[in-house]
Amino acid sequence: MSKMSSWKVVVLIVVMSVAAGCTVVKGPYYLNTKKYSEGIHDFSSILAEDPQNAEALYYMARLYMADDKPEQAMPYITRAVALEPGNDTYLFWKGINHWALMEYDEELRSYEKALELNPRNSYARLYMGHNLLDREDWKGALQAYDQVLASDRYDPDALYNRPRALHGLGKLAEERSAWLTYLKSYPDGALALRAVDGLNALGEFSWRNFYIGKRRVSFEAVQFEPGTDVLKDDTKPSLQLLAAMLGNSRQLRVHVVTYVDAAPELARKRALRIREYILGYAGGVSPRQLLLSWFGEPERVKAGGKTRNLNESVSFITQVEKQ
Repeated sequence: MSKMSSWKVVVLIVVMSVAAGCTVVKGPYYLNTKKYSEGIHDFSSILAEDPQNAEALYYMARLYMADDKPEQAMPYITRAVALEPGNDTYLFWKGINHWALMEYDEELRSYEKALELNPRNSYARLYMGHNLLDREDWKGALQAYDQVLASDRYDPDALYNRPRALHGLGKLAEERSAWLTYLKSYPDGALALRAVDGLNALGEFSWRNFYIGKRRVSFEAVQFEPGTDVLKDDTKPSLQLLAAMLGNSRQLRVHVVTYVDAAPELARKRALRIREYILGYAGGVSPRQLLLSWFGEPERVKAGGKTRNLNESVSFITQVEKQ
């Protein structure tokens, strides 16, 4: 080969490498900035020059999916997989594309193929669990979530869905423990509210959901040392959260209601102790924001289609201002 020919080959390799590098950089940029149409236009130009560019095809599919256009995405991700059948990432996203099109059998097959290539693809394993959960294959879903958690014990989706699979299997004691594990790591947000609802349906009230203002909030149940008005340390973060919410909204007023079966005086002391703690913790809270009530009887709570009596409990009720 002549020096000139060798030089042309080198230039061609460099050009192709730069183009590939641009694809790697551009794809995440368009996805992260949500400039889907601009990205689709750009990658269309790349594919016009190089129709066999698997990575460009992959990002075209990703951009169409992100833009909620799974029908347009499917031909691109299918071609990307055909060009690089050993790429487990492409297969995973093909599964996501099938899910968006409600093609659940094909979705599952894509995840299975991805995992055959790379058993450590945690995304494929996780979403396979979701697919199996939707099919009520509780055992398969549980196995998938356990495998995800073996590599990342804090994966939020696996932690949240694991107790759902256990519920389907009728393993209620394990379900209870799994909900508590989730809440230990993720105590707030919409999924935490559902986790608390799941616990309460099992008759477990160590966590409660209450409306504070217009917001529904998860609280670890306020508890005291047995037979006393001494707050347990584990209780204090819940009261600190309530104090912060009261401090941020001086118009907010909350009823603190305590129940102790056959001990109204102890219930009264506990209500006073809660107010004392909140006022001492948050200087910006006014005593007028905390309205106290106490009862020497159990609290009746409905959860999971049943009514239960809680012999000792604390409830928070937002006072609704009359218009």
